[in-house]
Amino acid sequence: MKMSKTGWSLAAAAATIVLGYGAKKGEIPFISSKVVSDMAKVASDAVINEEKSFGGLKESVINGIATNTNKGVKAFIDGNELVYKFRSNSNKTILESRFIIDSGKLVMTFVSGRYGNQPNAPWFFRDSLVDAMNKANENL
Repeated sequence: MKMSKTGWSLAAAAATIVLGYGAKKGEIPFISSKVVSDMAKVASDAVINEEKSFGGLKESVINGIATNTNKGVKAFIDGNELVYKFRSNSNKTILESRFIIDSGKLVMTFVSGRYGNQPNAPWFFRDSLVDAMNKANENL
């Protein structure tokens, strides 16, 4: 049985709580409160730092695709949507587009600014993202 990162994080947190409680009660004399504190920090960092994913790609990979796309500034996951920030043609304004996955397809749901759905940057980003998602999902 393969355990997910969340499962391991929760297991580590549970173990830390049990060991911490025992150490505070004096029932585990070989574990100092500093060790318990360090273990709690590692467990909480593992839970906090778990990276989000969208369409089988981690947020850092998606952001890398965004920054390597012409006019791309950054991308991040906001709930069940992917937000892509990009520069206007004049490079004076940061605009935003949002994507969702609907019936297995990446669909742009919103573009800020006066462009409507016409700017090229989100379409180039979408094409690069779909290619990366297809490659990632082939390897599963």
